[in-house]
Amino acid sequence: LARSLRGFDFVYDLQTSARSSRYFRLAGRPAWSGIAPGASHPHANPARDRMHTIDRQRDQLAMAGITAVPPPDLGWLAAAARPPGLRRPYALLIPGAAPHRPAKRWPAPRFGAIAARLAAAGTTPAVIGTAAEAPLATAIRTACPEAIDLTGRTLLPDIARLAAGAALAIGNDTGPMHLAAMVGCRCIVLFSAESDPALTAPRGDVLVLREADLGHLPVERVAAAVACNPG
Repeated sequence: LARSLRGFDFVYDLQTSARSSRYFRLAGRPAWSGIAPGASHPHANPARDRMHTIDRQRDQLAMAGITAVPPPDLGWLAAAARPPGLRRPYALLIPGAAPHRPAKRWPAPRFGAIAARLAAAGTTPAVIGTAAEAPLATAIRTACPEAIDLTGRTLLPDIARLAAGAALAIGNDTGPMHLAAMVGCRCIVLFSAESDPALTAPRGDVLVLREADLGHLPVERVAAAVACNPG
């Protein structure tokens, strides 16, 4: 790891975790933007821990001299053809999240109940996630056989293309929901007490539903949000 980190002229550590700060020493203490002790360009804003991640990173870059940070343009993905076999209208269901943080996941059978309502209304539910999350798709398809299981079949560009054509995406606080919001998809994001939407919610056409314990988030509340955001 130390060998792979050597040779950089400048490093912008936007994760700013204890782990990434240790890389500063392993990299041989190059010019560094971050919070590592001894960094040449420290992010010294005392309010940094109360800022949304995107705002915090922009502020950090500005302190390091990069003030022009335009929003990412993913229009080239939005314009790409949809994967075959998935006709509009369809909605994405993203029932996974970090496997070591199960409290961030709304129960899969409740995603299944939402999928059944979507299908009854004429919208095809499509479940995306990693191959390891295939059991979640199975649980959803038990409640809604019309749902399409795409777990283990989508790379990040595929998710962007799917989201660009979707009527709606519903999912937990996880990376693919950020990507979906960035390509303009309407998103309903489910948060537990495990994370704070004020700091990490996706930016875009996003509705956040928060319940300290997602096991207590009823299907009816999500269904009401879907009815208000049909796409």
